[in-house]
Amino acid sequence: MYGLPKLALHRLSLIYLNIMKIVTFLISFLFISSSLSQTFARPSFDKSKDLLLVNFDLKPDEDDVMAAAAFACQLHHADFAGVNYYVVAGAYGFQEHDFIEIAVPGFYNQLFGSHKSNWTNAHQNWKASVKRATNKVHKIIKQGGSIFIAEAGQSDFTFDVCQSLLKKGVPLSTIKSKMILVQHSNWNEKMTTQTKLEWLKENTNYYKIEDGNKTNRTPNYKDANTTWLKQAKNSTNTFAKAAWIEAAQICDEWNASWDNEVITGGGVDFSDMVELWWIFQLENKANTIEAFWNTYVVNEN
Repeated sequence: MYGLPKLALHRLSLIYLNIMKIVTFLISFLFISSSLSQTFARPSFDKSKDLLLVNFDLKPDEDDVMAAAAFACQLHHADFAGVNYYVVAGAYGFQEHDFIEIAVPGFYNQLFGSHKSNWTNAHQNWKASVKRATNKVHKIIKQGGSIFIAEAGQSDFTFDVCQSLLKKGVPLSTIKSKMILVQHSNWNEKMTTQTKLEWLKENTNYYKIEDGNKTNRTPNYKDANTTWLKQAKNSTNTFAKAAWIEAAQICDEWNASWDNEVITGGGVDFSDMVELWWIFQLENKANTIEAFWNTYVVNEN
């Protein structure tokens, strides 16, 4: 039996080597892709150890009055049972106009419980509020948890909390991995002190999602239709009913220095809550105002 010619053997050897190179490349690529997906995997909130920090600016318009009502309704639903949270009012940047003073403390007490324990007024006392939030955050981080920050306003407050954590000896690498900041608004970013915003983008786990005031891949939680408030005010869910009646009254009574035409006309705007939709991966349970209403506002107690 005769062997293959040397030229044929050489060609077969080259083909074999090329195949092995391709196989090696594919294995390496799959390994790297798997590693990257694990490294950059979207973080998930763990009720057993994480903290939800929700920062409302309440300046200049009443959308945060309604966003706070919407969030409180979520807290009273089984979806959010066991969620450890802390709320900040007055977490604003350098925008002009007035802070909505009539929303605090009464309304926020109604929604979230006692001042200082469950929420803090940064407009009234910024330094004390930073200290309260820092203490909450620091405790969770020491216990191995993460902080999910729904930035329903600007990020100056979050920056100051991070600086306080550094002073407490929390490593920058820990802040990078444990402080998960979610922002949806270009305007909020624009009204944040830019050096602070850039620091946060570099040194926290920063997520910029699409705007909740528009139709896109996040829900559009802003609608001029007056049906939603009417439904909320007649809801059999007693907590939600009381929350939205009070929210509407505050919005009506507040002499706004900047007019939100949707709210003035009797519509709803709780656009900042798309961040919670994203954080808790609520998907079609709350991907429209109607779905949100059915799940959290006009649902049975």
